[in-house]
Amino acid sequence: MVSIKKRFIVGLLLMTVLLSPLVISANSKAEELPGPQLVTDAWMFIAAYKADPETLKALLPEGLEPNPEGQVVINMYTVPEATQTSGLGPYTLTYLTVELADQDSYVMGSDITYPGRYFVQYFNSSPVMREHTEKIGIPVNENTNVLTTTDVKDGKLTATLSVDGKPFIVSTADVGSELGNFGGGHLNYFGLIQTEDEGKTTNKVVKYPIPWNGGVVETTNAKVEIKAPEGHPLNKLKPLGDPTWAIWTKGSFAYPQYQVVNEYTTEAEKK
Repeated sequence: MVSIKKRFIVGLLLMTVLLSPLVISANSKAEELPGPQLVTDAWMFIAAYKADPETLKALLPEGLEPNPEGQVVINMYTVPEATQTSGLGPYTLTYLTVELADQDSYVMGSDITYPGRYFVQYFNSSPVMREHTEKIGIPVNENTNVLTTTDVKDGKLTATLSVDGKPFIVSTADVGSELGNFGGGHLNYFGLIQTEDEGKTTNKVVKYPIPWNGGVVETTNAKVEIKAPEGHPLNKLKPLGDPTWAIWTKGSFAYPQYQVVNEYTTEAEKK
């Protein structure tokens, strides 16, 4: 007779295989990671700011519309220890997303909701992470020599995205030291998986419902400055003013696993 403990372990293994969009292959050169993956106790600078509304609309695939507030949400963070993840290893990351209409997520035990977010820029320092996320519809930046740093000195936070050693985004804020206001919920993120065949592109709009929990410290006087060279896509996402909100937060989350929410075909772009 199989013990309850063994049944539980087998059940978990089966769920991992059934739910994962990625399959581990013994013949692959690099081990492919199943989703979801756990990240714990990551310090993150997250801020929302207004950007050009027409630009934001043009960045979205069919079936998604920008939130009327016309905002970008940026997240800059580091995961310095492999023990903070369930398999992703250490990494640093800066990503930018467009807030969406009618795709709100929820906060546990609260009437507060957060608009869904569509990935438009993604700078990850880890080749393992880039390989994992590119396959599930997140637009990994082509330049792989990227690094995000976060530093707090005398109550001043500085978060910097560097590409080839040059600062592309610099964010600052005044932050406290007492962690509080703990909460949790789900955040709805979205991406796009594209495949080409016989002159046609199949577009799959995918959703990542990401569970999270964590706390925040007091965060004021936030600034986000994009310093990318002329012609870089980041410049289309420059803030029209200071952030409408910003937090310096320590949180844990699952990273991510997708659901296809829309599929359509377009003419493939000519090379």
